[in-house]
Amino acid sequence: MTPTQIKTAFKEKGITQRAIADELGVSEMTVSKVVHRIIVSNRVMRAIAAKLGEDHRRVFPEYYLRPPKRSTSKVL
Repeated sequence: MTPTQIKTAFKEKGITQRAIADELGVSEMTVSKVVHRIIVSNRVMRAIAAKLGEDHRRVFPEYYLRPPKRSTSKVL
């Protein structure tokens, strides 16, 4: 979901970023930054998805649906 879609879903469900922030003990700015993909927080992303009644992989697919990066370092 895009940040605009998330904000629209919040509005439709009567959810505020402040309510999520208070519940998690973080600032409203932290929730906003996660919604806009400025910072990454697994805990906040999962809480946002739960409030929307969606799977976190659907709301933030770019963080959960990519295959893990392989280590390329070599030990001699």
